[in-house]
Amino acid sequence: MTITRCGRTRTVSRRALLFSFPLAAVLGFGCLAAIAPRRAVSQVTSAADIDTDTIELYRLRITNRTDGAIQVSTDAGASWRLIGRVVVPASGTQEGYIAAEYARPGSVAATAVHGHRIRISAQDPSLHAPRLISIDPKEYVKQALPTSYGGHRPGVSGIYTDIPAGTSLFRELSPINGNDVLLESPDSGRLFPIPPSFRPTGKGEIIVIPVRTPKNALTSVTIENRGGGKVEATFADGTTRQITETVQPVQGVGRFDGTAYTGVGRLNTAHTGVITVSTAPIDGALPEGQGKERRGGFQISPAWHNARTEEAGAPMVLILGEYGKPRKPILEGKAPLFRGMVGLGEQNKDEQTRCEMSVDGGPWEPLPTLVGSRPDVLTGPGLTRFWKGQGSTRTSAKGVTAFRLLLPQRTIIEARQVARAAADTYRTQLLARARSGKLPLVRGLYTFSANPTGAAGAASARFSIEGQPRGFTNSPPFSLSWDTRSVSDGEYMIETEALGPNGDVLASTRRRVFVSNGPAQAAQSIQAAKDSGPAR
Repeated sequence: MTITRCGRTRTVSRRALLFSFPLAAVLGFGCLAAIAPRRAVSQVTSAADIDTDTIELYRLRITNRTDGAIQVSTDAGASWRLIGRVVVPASGTQEGYIAAEYARPGSVAATAVHGHRIRISAQDPSLHAPRLISIDPKEYVKQALPTSYGGHRPGVSGIYTDIPAGTSLFRELSPINGNDVLLESPDSGRLFPIPPSFRPTGKGEIIVIPVRTPKNALTSVTIENRGGGKVEATFADGTTRQITETVQPVQGVGRFDGTAYTGVGRLNTAHTGVITVSTAPIDGALPEGQGKERRGGFQISPAWHNARTEEAGAPMVLILGEYGKPRKPILEGKAPLFRGMVGLGEQNKDEQTRCEMSVDGGPWEPLPTLVGSRPDVLTGPGLTRFWKGQGSTRTSAKGVTAFRLLLPQRTIIEARQVARAAADTYRTQLLARARSGKLPLVRGLYTFSANPTGAAGAASARFSIEGQPRGFTNSPPFSLSWDTRSVSDGEYMIETEALGPNGDVLASTRRRVFVSNGPAQAAQSIQAAKDSGPAR
């Protein structure tokens, strides 16, 4: 329809992950930076040197109420396509996790195939961590989280959707951390920054996220997996620059939440303090934490942030920063790795956002499928054992010596194609529901009662489509008609209100219907919101 995030398991509630690792490994790596030799890094590009002039690829619009529309626009908000619905709205904010400190208030703090986080509150020493709201996939509706889940639990701050994890809004149409988050006025359609005092009520707040990316986009990152190794970034203009160093190499993988919905070699999370790479295949047959273990992956994290967490020095974290120097906050919340440049990428495109590896200095190759806690599987002995278990005679001396993140630049034309495909997929799913009798299927002139409850004392009635007024009557029995041929085929939410003599609402109803007239009869697309103009 077109309308106008030592042998025991640690659960860390402050961060979006769950992992297990030997304590000896943590102690062994926790002091690497302190004992390593000092090394000059004057050639490293600072965040201030990164060109962040941006373009808008698309914008997202979420109406925070039950059945509220989740939409995407590729024309700066002039028209919108439906890609999902809100199942449970957010009714408050909640303290988040420490990495959210690195995000600006009123911006996207984290994106992940299993949920996005938005920082709301300004700096406040009384808070353990900034207050957030979240946007979450259908697998997490009604806080249906496994007991082993180690990530941020949104609770009342979550906008729970009907969109599956790892798809659409949670993959190819995800925002990018650092994107501004705006509120839309329901009266004027104007956009304004979301204030630090914002508290959602679940009664219809409209949240808009213009998804912007740098014109000179980050296209690849090469990381030498050794202490003191170079980390180099390549940009769309062809330039390659060293941006930091490897403080601690990654040795293995752990059980990171959401990786069962991600895919091998794909990015699971991109936030202001962590990039998580999945080594697990997509397996959403059961919720994570139920049945066999299906999670697996490793993290890339700045040294300062990692040192602040309980998993400091864990063997499944690749730590970046200034090698051999005291740890300080230099990468957290900054471009190019931890703000504004790394997205989750398409799910089924040849040019996917993905991670590759080099073993023993050899050619680039895909990551292997690795599930569960395997603290040394990326080392030489660990890979050799892994391959032997797979029936291979391949061996490794040094293990994984480098990683490469491939981040294909998306054009505006590609963004339009991706948005159209996501909307078409959602519409196809809804049409199947309508044809099975689970959703009313309407066509032509659709007549319905605006006072179906028979509220006494009704003097008039009105109806709206997706929140936009469409009709009014003061003639009993208050029937209204809608010419569905004036809109494109797809699902629409119709709301009716029976009004008393003084205009007070006596009764209201909400229904979702699927319009199916065929392309020949669809005359035009309905405007879902006033043209809000360019994002501020």
